Amino acid sequence: MKSLIKILSVIIVISTSATSCVSNYVASNNDTYKYPTTNEMLVYHPKTVKLYSTVSVSDENYSTTLRKDAALLENSNIYAESRFSTRAYNLLSEARTYLGTPYKYGGTTRRGIDCSSFVQHVFAALNISLPRTSIEQSHRGTFVSKHNLKKGDLIFFAHTPKSRISHVGIVESVSPTGEIFFIHASSSKGVTISSLDTAYWSAKFRTGKRILDSDIDIQKIHEEAQNDTSLAKASV
Repeated sequence: MKSLIKILSVIIVISTSATSCVSNYVASNNDTYKYPTTNEMLVYHPKTVKLYSTVSVSDENYSTTLRKDAALLENSNIYAESRFSTRAYNLLSEARTYLGTPYKYGGTTRRGIDCSSFVQHVFAALNISLPRTSIEQSHRGTFVSKHNLKKGDLIFFAHTPKSRISHVGIVESVSPTGEIFFIHASSSKGVTISSLDTAYWSAKFRTGKRILDSDIDIQKIHEEAQNDTSLAKASV
């Protein structure tokens, strides 16, 4: 009788461990569960915010397969924000590699570069094509007001309110107090990080543009989620 109780206790512990791990597990390809599960539950998938998926039992090798069937994207806006943040991180990582690069009017290399060429090269690293000049770049993307600027947004400047765009930078960070810092090729300092809140740059600021999320198609995201019925495996 005692032996039977011990066996049942082990089974309960294994089942509980597998269930608790799987319910918080992020599914990925080419992985396998160590233990089988005995019920259905919600499983998260990295492509989306939250996918309703079915976990089914497989008798072979104590593995469990995950079928991403009838996937439901609960909040497309959150997914888009997550994608934007990832792209902004990659963009700024590339931009920071230029810090200290000398400024050169008309320059297009790391030996010397101007503001618009700097922006063009950084976005090209993410396979995003932008025009060569700052005024042409200001015609791309979607308008963003100053108080809504985020990392990765472009900001444009002009010498006077009536003069044309003559300088461009990339928002590098926004402090908890709302101070905006941007990375740009300065004619006096080369590629550097400056504050938009200084009197000099604040007076010359003209507009902000968002490039990174202008190609995110929310409807397409929904369609991809609904059509995604491939099998994936996961492990604990």
